[in-house]
Amino acid sequence: MPRKYSQSGYMDSERDNKPASRPEKSEFKVSGRVETKFNLVTRCNNCAAEIQVAGQIQVIDRCKNCGNDLHSCRNCRNFDPSARNECVKPVEARVTSKNKNNFCAFFEAKTLIEKQGSGAAPAVSSRPVDPHRQAFLDLFKS
Repeated sequence: MPRKYSQSGYMDSERDNKPASRPEKSEFKVSGRVETKFNLVTRCNNCAAEIQVAGQIQVIDRCKNCGNDLHSCRNCRNFDPSARNECVKPVEARVTSKNKNNFCAFFEAKTLIEKQGSGAAPAVSSRPVDPHRQAFLDLFKS
């Protein structure tokens, strides 16, 4: 009887006659699955630099990268622009400057969950920059 398709296992009679064979260890495929790890990170709201503060953020703390105040509404977990007084907690008086230090009792540092190895700071390349590219980048420096 001629075969309609050429792949093995098409006809039941061929499948039943073949002895079951186990693949060799070299034939097993290893999946490319990589375990993803996550970190809790506190970042500056202005420059996105990672904040390394032991314990809690104090009122006098400033970002080491940009010098911005860290104990401010924009770095707080309770900050919500759509809420009353722009805070989730029942704040009686509205804080006018959200980027400046304040003495709010409800302040909790905003923590983010990030993949390990991901970060806001771009990787620095070791290769030299093309002079034409550097001239273009210099146009937009502030």
